[in-house]
Amino acid sequence: MDHLKTGMTKIGIFMEKKKFFVLFFFVCVVTLDIGSIISGHRTTFYYLRSYLQDFKSFSNDSSTFSSNSRKNNSTITILWYAKQGYFSGNVNLTGCKFSNCILTENKTVLEKSAAVLFAYRDMWNKVPFKKRGQIWVIVNIESPAYDVDLNRVWDNKFDWSMTYRQDGEIFLNYKTFRRTIPLKKNYSEIFKNKTKYIAWAVGSCQTRSRRELYVRELRKYINIDIYGDCGKVPCPNRTLPGCHEVLSQKYKFYLGFENSLCKDYVTEKIFHTFLDNSNAVYVYRGAPNVKSILPPKTYIDVNDYENPKRLAEYLLRLGSNESEYISYLKESDKYHIDNEQNYYRSLCDLCELLNTYKTKNLKWTGKTFNSWYRQNVCVS
Repeated sequence: MDHLKTGMTKIGIFMEKKKFFVLFFFVCVVTLDIGSIISGHRTTFYYLRSYLQDFKSFSNDSSTFSSNSRKNNSTITILWYAKQGYFSGNVNLTGCKFSNCILTENKTVLEKSAAVLFAYRDMWNKVPFKKRGQIWVIVNIESPAYDVDLNRVWDNKFDWSMTYRQDGEIFLNYKTFRRTIPLKKNYSEIFKNKTKYIAWAVGSCQTRSRRELYVRELRKYINIDIYGDCGKVPCPNRTLPGCHEVLSQKYKFYLGFENSLCKDYVTEKIFHTFLDNSNAVYVYRGAPNVKSILPPKTYIDVNDYENPKRLAEYLLRLGSNESEYISYLKESDKYHIDNEQNYYRSLCDLCELLNTYKTKNLKWTGKTFNSWYRQNVCVS
């Protein structure tokens, strides 16, 4: 009922405005006729035409009257305008909580789209026309340490973000969930089958985080076998993701070291510890605020140790204590991740937000995406 009253009030306001403009039109026409007779000037006509065009835009823009005209479950179009290859543009969103959104890559519907998505690394200097009331969303899952600033032509163009940052509008990354059915494993047998200490599968040998230097120092105090392009041993099944499953069976620890040390930047490296077949304790070096992202006692944070030597001492002690070591595996096995569904979940969250937001509330008015996403968020 309140919605009905609100709607009637807004209609009333609209009708009053319409009456005002009709009266204004009449007065101006009279003024035009008299003015034309006296001086022949048409200034009033051009002024009136411009004003009426503004009024037409005003009356057609639903965002002027309501917080969101899409609350009646009408179809909401989400357009992928600039998309990176690993994002699919063909996703059926009918399984979302709000099932009235469709995702498309057809740029001919730009003007009709409620939201427009732009991938950070696939944007160029030419900015398309932005319709009034439209929501523009910038999408990125890469580390800001490896990105360059957006061209200034994009300043203050975006309303929302879809990234791995926890303080953005739409979260796009893995999430951990408490298992409803516990895993059944013979943890003592798992521990006894381990014959080596640390494995590290890595493809990028020189990084902004200088992880390679940390590992070089760590190897002075504990044995580390390096697999992949940066080591002497190829991955068992020739792929880095496949290394995790195989190596976690015979190694006690696995290094999950990020290529950069940036706020909230936590990749699949550490999330592998929550897979069903993961049986190694992960050692993590990456996001300074990782403790706000991952459940405690499910991994070992390098930042908790003064230097690589102190870390090695703890790993050697932990690796020889069966009960304490197993406690990490048991705690990790209490959780799971949604794996590849994170992108779908984020699109569903976007659809829900488009259905429920009350005011547009431009997130980036007065500040650029560059300043939020790249400044003072990484540790060198």
